[in-house]
Amino acid sequence: MGIRISQGKVNDFGSKWSGGEADAEVIFGALADAGVDFLHVAEFEAWQPAFEGTQDSLVTLARRYAPDVTIIANGGLHTAERIDNALAAGADLVTVGRGALANPDLPKLLANRHEPRTFDSSILQPIASIKPEELAMQIAA
Repeated sequence: MGIRISQGKVNDFGSKWSGGEADAEVIFGALADAGVDFLHVAEFEAWQPAFEGTQDSLVTLARRYAPDVTIIANGGLHTAERIDNALAAGADLVTVGRGALANPDLPKLLANRHEPRTFDSSILQPIASIKPEELAMQIAA
């Protein structure tokens, strides 16, 4: 059993847990105590510090507070350097999303030390969006 967890939200990639590292300690510790086999830690930019004024990524904090749990890192980790850094920060595995969509040959690119192509988000268009007031009207109808 495992869980994918992130601070970010679908419509707010920059969202952060209000309690900072203290929240990370409680969340990751509780999940480890509950017996999860893996934590799939996802961030928009997983190599960045998890909280303002700190240096540790969410992967680093997951490893710190869930030391015996398999950690899977995700979030913009589509270059060899970022993958290496995530593994050094405590990830056991790294997954890619946008990087794989932009580079179906990503393993070959990385093996040959080539830079991956940039993800073009227009391939995901159009984005479906329902405003809260429209949703309320649909539910009421």
